[in-house]
Amino acid sequence: MSSKIYTSVLAAFLLFSTSSVFAEVETTSSLRGVVNVAGAVVSATHTPTGTSKSKSVSADGEFYLSDLLLGGPYDISISAPGYRTESLGGVFLVLNKTTDITVTLVSSDIEEITVTATASEGSIRMGTGTFFDRDAIDGIPTVNRSIADIAKMDPRVSINTGSSRYSEISVMGANNRFNDFTIDGVSYNDPFGLNANGFGSMRNPIGMEFIDQISVDITPFDVSRGNTTGGSIASVTKSGTNEFHGSIGFIERDEDNIGDSPDGTEFPSFSEETKYFTLGGPIIKDRLFFFIGYEDFAAASPALYGTVDSNAPIKADTLTTAMAEEIKSIAMNRYGYDAGEISNFALPETSEKMIVKLNANINDDHRAVLLYQKDEDLYPRKYNRGQTVFSNNWYLKPPVIDRTSFTLYSDWTDQLSTKVRYSSYELTEDDHSVGDPYFPESAISVGGDTVYLGGDRYRGANFINIKSDYISFKATYDLGNHVITGGIDLEDTSVYNLFIARYNGEVRFSSIADFAAGTYNYVRFHVPQTGISDVDSVAAVFDIEKTAIFLQDKIYLGDVVLSVGVRYDDVKTPDKPMLNPKFLDTYGYPNNEAFDYDSIQPRFGFNWDATETLFGDRDRIASATLRGGYGLFSGRVPNVWYSNAYTRSGGLSDYVRVYGWDAGLPSFRGGGTVGPMPAGDPSFFWMGPGSSYTIPSSPYFNDAQGTDPNFEAPASWRMNLALDLVTAKGYELTFEYNHDDVDAAVFYQELGLTLDSHLADGRGVYSHGPGDYYMTNTDKGGAEAFSFTVRKSFDQGVSVFGAYSHVTAKDVYPLTSSQAESSYGYTQRWDGENLDAAPSSFMAKNKLILGLEYRTMLWGDNETRISAIYIRKDGEPYSITFDEPSYSPVSGTGCNGYCSSKFYADYSLAYIPSGPDDPKVVFASSSVATDVMAHINNTALANYKGTYAPRNGFTNPSYDRLDVRITQEIPAFRDHKFIFYLDLLNVMNMLDDEDGRVFEYGYNNSRQIIVSGVDGDGKFLISGVDDDDSLYLQDGDGQSRWQVQMGLKYRF
Repeated sequence: MSSKIYTSVLAAFLLFSTSSVFAEVETTSSLRGVVNVAGAVVSATHTPTGTSKSKSVSADGEFYLSDLLLGGPYDISISAPGYRTESLGGVFLVLNKTTDITVTLVSSDIEEITVTATASEGSIRMGTGTFFDRDAIDGIPTVNRSIADIAKMDPRVSINTGSSRYSEISVMGANNRFNDFTIDGVSYNDPFGLNANGFGSMRNPIGMEFIDQISVDITPFDVSRGNTTGGSIASVTKSGTNEFHGSIGFIERDEDNIGDSPDGTEFPSFSEETKYFTLGGPIIKDRLFFFIGYEDFAAASPALYGTVDSNAPIKADTLTTAMAEEIKSIAMNRYGYDAGEISNFALPETSEKMIVKLNANINDDHRAVLLYQKDEDLYPRKYNRGQTVFSNNWYLKPPVIDRTSFTLYSDWTDQLSTKVRYSSYELTEDDHSVGDPYFPESAISVGGDTVYLGGDRYRGANFINIKSDYISFKATYDLGNHVITGGIDLEDTSVYNLFIARYNGEVRFSSIADFAAGTYNYVRFHVPQTGISDVDSVAAVFDIEKTAIFLQDKIYLGDVVLSVGVRYDDVKTPDKPMLNPKFLDTYGYPNNEAFDYDSIQPRFGFNWDATETLFGDRDRIASATLRGGYGLFSGRVPNVWYSNAYTRSGGLSDYVRVYGWDAGLPSFRGGGTVGPMPAGDPSFFWMGPGSSYTIPSSPYFNDAQGTDPNFEAPASWRMNLALDLVTAKGYELTFEYNHDDVDAAVFYQELGLTLDSHLADGRGVYSHGPGDYYMTNTDKGGAEAFSFTVRKSFDQGVSVFGAYSHVTAKDVYPLTSSQAESSYGYTQRWDGENLDAAPSSFMAKNKLILGLEYRTMLWGDNETRISAIYIRKDGEPYSITFDEPSYSPVSGTGCNGYCSSKFYADYSLAYIPSGPDDPKVVFASSSVATDVMAHINNTALANYKGTYAPRNGFTNPSYDRLDVRITQEIPAFRDHKFIFYLDLLNVMNMLDDEDGRVFEYGYNNSRQIIVSGVDGDGKFLISGVDDDDSLYLQDGDGQSRWQVQMGLKYRF
């Protein structure tokens, strides 16, 4: 099979296949081969740009061309004196793979010519991963136009059911924060670590029309790549060529494009509009090229919430429209504040993305790439739960990202080539409330509802600025059978994180009348030690310095290719956090340990063409490749985890809580009272004339977060072993096994934790300190995956794909929060910090993917393409816990002095009674015992009678859906095309509105056994059962309904 034909077939197959230490991810490809004549000259020319690279074959007849542009086609010529020049055309190169060719030159006196390029040998890879070219990307149905929709085609990747704004990409069951996403070789992750999607942007980090290729890699054994304890998702953008090319596209949809619920309820009103264009071409033919792209997204979010008598889909329990209007009137007339709306309102969302790329062929030995990208989003969110949140209490997240990079590729000799890259990245995000950010957040109790208005209590002072500079150098030296690669990466990041919780205050009222009078039952506020306006003094400001050095030898031994290398990562924060003397006095060691850790990561990989050895006498197998590897991979630490040590040191601010407007202030704060919330503008009223509060003269030190001086970055020993087969009939089969063992993972300790006694089931009862957390490590956890894929392309334009994976992953802390106390408190536990590794909250144990595609020309050269993708996967694991009284977990709440349990209520793993007479529990009544035991005996809880239900021991309902994309080319001017496409998502829901619905237990937690505490003997006081607590329908973005999207693109 010729290379050109093979590459075209492979593209069809791959439609359905499927860092932050600075990660130097390749954006180029390579060509390697063997020629039977030493000294022959091999030239590879990228025909769209005329970019050419030549090299003399070694004495062993081998050659290696690195840093080649992706894609193609390439024309390859091989010449030698006394031999006929041979050419090989139609070669396409892909990301992270080496194409291998074998050429036999014949004497110029002989007419017979032999040129071979064995396709099955042309893709040398070792690790686990999936590649998508532009053609494959265009065939995948998507409404959100997101990276997640592409990545989910790898069977070991699980995507949560949220929209693209929240989509968490989990690879092998790992937390999405450990993924590394790169654009053109430079990390484009969330640089601080707050967003659930793992990106700095709120939506997709790059316009999908800008992308040329994407790869999802799980075990990249190339030591130049870091940040790989999760998945490494690399994207490469388009480039200009000698021909002008581009596209203009438009997409629009609203509530009419989403189906009704089974009871006939229409989806709430919303609108979305996406416009984009791209243009690439020559500035100087064969020398200088440009590519530009722009995408604009604008939406009005669904109006979901409202009062009890409104027509909103999600209604209040008690609050009427009249009550809401009364509250709004009081806010305006007494306090001069516009609360906004509370029912059926929609807030705007926008996203703009821009890219400018220049490619220059300086001369035959040097070429350069200059890239600039900008992403600017505006996304509305609400922190407070419930249906009764006024619109001006919502807040806006407006991240702005600027990135510039310059890369120089050089060939110094036939053997030595280098790559030098400089890149800068800046993220600025000023989160603020929709309304006046300084008006105190007011929470008003109205029956079963809590009404929120004023500025969000966490957005009065919330600003992030991250600046990073990257420099990388990589050299490749070709020794024939050995290709030596070495390099160094340097990163210098400065972090400014301003976050003052309740800077604008949090005020609670027992009734509407109390709000009108300003007589609150609770107020809490946060004041900088140096004065209310000096917010900069509280900000966490620190630098992070990272260095990576790597060296690798790729060894070619006939049918076997070996890769042996080592990577060294070093991370430092030169500036120490502030010392908390109370912490030092209490524990005998300081809280202000700077981060200083390193990691040596050996890696080994292999690729063996085992066709002759394993299947030489079997005609049914055309090729067989055994590949794999083993090595240590270090992951990235989100910068917000560093920041906790700098923001939680104490001494920079005064944090005050007062229970009642007439409650006395502590004497060290000067005594007196804060007084009622006054009429007029109440902003910072605790600093006003009606308050006796003054900032204490001495800094207030309470809780702090420390770091183990021996802390190590997350790291795992990872291996894979795979067998790739191609049958004589063209079936491509892959059998693969992956195994991860945690070397180091993040573990949080509460330093004030003290064991006091035990409860009836053996779990400890603990007292707690002020909330001093210590970040250290555990070596528990890991993952394992078995996967299988099959592909086949038939005649008449039909191709099919199938994949299955079985993944088990375990961790100790899910690490779903940016704050130490939340990651600690929101972890379900049985006995204090005696935590074993448990199933990961991100894992989908079983996943099946089936794909079918049909391509034809109904008239002329205008393609009709139909793609159908079916995915079925298990739900994520969840835990069953006690439903406990507020702030009163069964495992203890007390301490010396004022403090609360750091184990959050409702996160205590439930003890499962063995029967009505279980001596470890006390049922409130016989009827309660009957109801509880009936629930236990009819569910999987019966497996744990007489003990506790383990963390994540249960599985959410499985999830399946069928998506279809139809595209049709329509002729336009010259060879230009209009492309119409229609996406049909969740097709099974179209056929039956009960199918395709997504149910989940929220936050991987269900409080099913209701307790009122424990008695004096440590027995659990069980008062009821809630068999479906936290089980809800995931439908905020229409995930549980069918959706339709139509788009039109003009391609030229």
